Amino acid sequence: MMNNLKKEKAVSSIHFRMMTFIMSIVKNIRDIKSEILNSGVKEGDFVLDYGCGPGYTTIIASKIAGPNGMVYALDIHPLSIKIIEKKIKKNSLENVKTMLAGTRKLEDECIDVVLLFNVIFMVNNKKKIIDELYRILKKDGTISVVNSGLASKFNKKQVSEENLTQMFCGKNKFFLSQKIRNNYNFKKQFHPH
Repeated sequence: MMNNLKKEKAVSSIHFRMMTFIMSIVKNIRDIKSEILNSGVKEGDFVLDYGCGPGYTTIIASKIAGPNGMVYALDIHPLSIKIIEKKIKKNSLENVKTMLAGTRKLEDECIDVVLLFNVIFMVNNKKKIIDELYRILKKDGTISVVNSGLASKFNKKQVSEENLTQMFCGKNKFFLSQKIRNNYNFKKQFHPH
């Protein structure tokens, strides 16, 4: 899944560990559960946590999606996958599958909600990723973008609301269905073939 992400470059292991340390502090300030609920994730949903990092969003999303749902935790960094796999085992989670970018492909229209939490600013080829997310989203699927992370502010790469709207709504792929606090929810516009 997400072969386009394989072309992206993973940060170094040292950089990844520093980001994980910062995220472990910031997660106590953020209300991750509210962000997930604001994205529209509900019981029984199939969710892609794109750029899942150490899995803070993944684990909470799996509890919301419940036993009838599934959360795919996708990241480009192998350390991220190792961390989440330990959390899956520790929490006895049966509804989470890890995915190292470029190693697997999800089927067409199989995902209800894509969580793009504090990751879009790191993606180099945003158009290719958006095209791929469009492919895997169900007809009424949602991409929820949260772009208020400390890392994006630190790197001065935070994407503005105007740029987000242009990025996702170009070529009529998505429309901004709602903005709730830090969540920008873009609904897939279905175009019959």
